[in-house]
Amino acid sequence: MIMTEENIRYKATIAGKSYTIIGNQSHAYMDMVSELANEQLTTIKQQAPAITDEQAAILLAMNTLSVQVKLQEQILDLKKTIGQLETEVAKTADLEQRLDELKKNEKNMRKKILEEQREFSKEEMLHQIEVQKLLNQQVKEKIQKNNHKKLHNQYKK
Repeated sequence: MIMTEENIRYKATIAGKSYTIIGNQSHAYMDMVSELANEQLTTIKQQAPAITDEQAAILLAMNTLSVQVKLQEQILDLKKTIGQLETEVAKTADLEQRLDELKKNEKNMRKKILEEQREFSKEEMLHQIEVQKLLNQQVKEKIQKNNHKKLHNQYKK
């Protein structure tokens, strides 16, 4: 491994053997990883005391790779789910925008209908006023006719 400014030398003791590990992780992180490796190697050796350190290390590597593959599958599944959710969010945002537009259109249509109703009411009112004027004129003419008849009848007497 080529050393860069970010790489750190770390001395670890795993299964009683000393190793120098070069990487960019902190000493605290590497201490945790080394401790975990030693714990798992101890567990493997307890379950299968007849195996060699090399066989135990291979089993540990296989177990670790198995977990890594499962985690990578979970990551892929989660990325797929995230993609689906993002698509749903986009659809939801589109639907919300369309709903807002529909609400705006509905509001405009209601306003237009109210304006038309007001206009119709004004026209209807004007029509009723005209009808009332005609009726008033007819009543007025009838009254005048009756008054004229009364006057005519009074002159006849």
